[in-house]
Amino acid sequence: MRFLAHFAVLFALTAPVQAASSVITDHARSQLVLESNGVEPGGAVTLGFAQELERGWHVYWKNPGDSGLPLDFQWTLPPGVEAGEIEYPAPHRIPVGPLVNFGHEGAPVFLTSLKAGDDAAIGSTIDIALKATWLICADICVPETGEFSLSVPVVEHAVRDPEKAGLFSNARAAAPARLKGEAHYAVRGARLRLDAPALGAPAYFFPDTPGLSEPAGEQRARVKGDRLTLEIAGGAELGALSGPLAGVIQYGEGDGARSFALRAEPAAAGAGGLSQGPSRAGSLAALLLAAFFGGAILNLMPCVFPILFVKAASMAKAASGDAPMMRRHGALYAAGVVASFAALGGLLLALRAGGEEIGWGFHLQSPGVVAVSAYVLFAVGLNLAGAFHVGSSVQNLGSGLVAGRGGDFSAFMTGVLAVIVAAPCVGPLLTAPVGAAAVLPAFQGFSIFIAMALGLAAPYVLISFAPGAARALPKPGPWMDRFRQALAFPVFAAAGFFIWVLAAQTGSRGLALAIAGLITVAFAARLWEWGRSGRLLKIAALVVLALALVPVAMLRPVAASAPKAGAIAFDPADIALRRAAGEPVFVDFTAAWCVTCQVNKLTVLSAAPVRKAFADAGVAFVTADWTNRDPVIERALAEFGANGVPLYVFYPPGGEAIVLDQPLSERRILEALSAAR
Repeated sequence: MRFLAHFAVLFALTAPVQAASSVITDHARSQLVLESNGVEPGGAVTLGFAQELERGWHVYWKNPGDSGLPLDFQWTLPPGVEAGEIEYPAPHRIPVGPLVNFGHEGAPVFLTSLKAGDDAAIGSTIDIALKATWLICADICVPETGEFSLSVPVVEHAVRDPEKAGLFSNARAAAPARLKGEAHYAVRGARLRLDAPALGAPAYFFPDTPGLSEPAGEQRARVKGDRLTLEIAGGAELGALSGPLAGVIQYGEGDGARSFALRAEPAAAGAGGLSQGPSRAGSLAALLLAAFFGGAILNLMPCVFPILFVKAASMAKAASGDAPMMRRHGALYAAGVVASFAALGGLLLALRAGGEEIGWGFHLQSPGVVAVSAYVLFAVGLNLAGAFHVGSSVQNLGSGLVAGRGGDFSAFMTGVLAVIVAAPCVGPLLTAPVGAAAVLPAFQGFSIFIAMALGLAAPYVLISFAPGAARALPKPGPWMDRFRQALAFPVFAAAGFFIWVLAAQTGSRGLALAIAGLITVAFAARLWEWGRSGRLLKIAALVVLALALVPVAMLRPVAASAPKAGAIAFDPADIALRRAAGEPVFVDFTAAWCVTCQVNKLTVLSAAPVRKAFADAGVAFVTADWTNRDPVIERALAEFGANGVPLYVFYPPGGEAIVLDQPLSERRILEALSAAR
């Protein structure tokens, strides 16, 4: 719509127009009016661009909202004469279907100023010309253009024209007054929080800059004492906001609404009740504690099941009673986990600081990363099954491809592999820490990721350092080789899962390329085994393995497929319409690469009692599929303080959103539906 509007305006600029102080177009009468009898040398005079719009039509404010274009002035002025900025009347919201525009109806007057040069001669005239372009809309939008000309006398003493006093006084009354008192703002993920004096309710904020807010999004007001806090859905440009925030805040509705020009400063801790992060050390400590225990619980989540088998093999090797090796490998495993979390968390924070809209698990939204993860797990499975050998130690399971002395490097790589598989899913206790980490200052956010890493590594490290752990495990024997081969199958299953994710991201073409890559990896593994006694075949194996990356470079994501029957694709505007109609809505924030999401879908969400309850209550089941990058879904997650999936949100009829606790259960869903009834 913006493109069409710009194109129409460009067309209009070339259309024939009339030059005068008053112009009549198809849907408006416009005139350029001088407030005074002239301008003094070096002085300024106020001009009014007054319009009378056809009933039912509107023009746009400086920030047009979801669509539209603001008024545009192109001046032709003598040397030394300057024109000021356009001063707009206070805007109001104009709903257009699911969109909301900011604009003016009726008879808006736009003020500007004209400054004469110091050398302007008294008794002379300043001839000015203006080409004004505006977009005027009703059911359709029409670009209109007018050319205006005025001769402004240069006088010794300028006097306001009494016949025009009413027009200019009404224009100044319609403009927003200056807000008295301090205002502050803070950016919280995809939301803008504004703190201002409480001068009435309801309240609504119009930012001067387009893209800082979602015009059709909800603005929640909370009054405490003499202060008002507005929670505003952020727009696409919110991440680039820095320095003061300018706009208009409107108190009340209809004819009784009062509008004020606002300039808010970024909030420091405690300023106006806002802060960019937790204002007390205790709140950060609580997030760190939740992150640690949430990371520990990840060991029990289905995301990590394949890696538990790999670690079980490492523990089996420790049954030989080599306690120092066991402790060393426990520490190296922890180092691998912490290093991987630090790399992913640091990259996430850096990208978010640069304006990217991404969340936790973003690395698996890249088909290339998913494909390489599948290749690595497939190679690990081949090594376990005996298709090729890299060293004799079972500790080599961590990397499957590279053996360090005594398996040290492999122990480190086991930790890396654990994070690759575990990081995409947000288990219990992690929703708040991960969401907070994305919006807190860099050091605090980074510390949350490190706490998660320590929690994930803690159980295995504790066992590794437990004095009696080695004695409690079975003694080495022939069973270990069979156990090693059995472990290949859950690892193959994990590789198959990643291939399924890749197919969801890239379609049938991507699936074909991935299969070609797997065959190439298998061939490289066999060449390596054949070359155990010679270097030439080993070199050939490495070359073939490098060729497996060629299909990876050719992978391209495809558009998300339509939801299955009974499900609805995620669209905030559609959800708003359904809620306005009193329809209950359940939103499943999910992704193909999130194992927990898939387990919940197969067990809880597909359970007969849950499906029947949804049908009986007329619940609209919405699927927010985050398999590929989607900034709209990322912003929606941030609104609930989350930065990853799974997340389950229920909107009861006429009520506020309810975030369901994890792990998800049939009982919790049925209780929410029952409470809504």
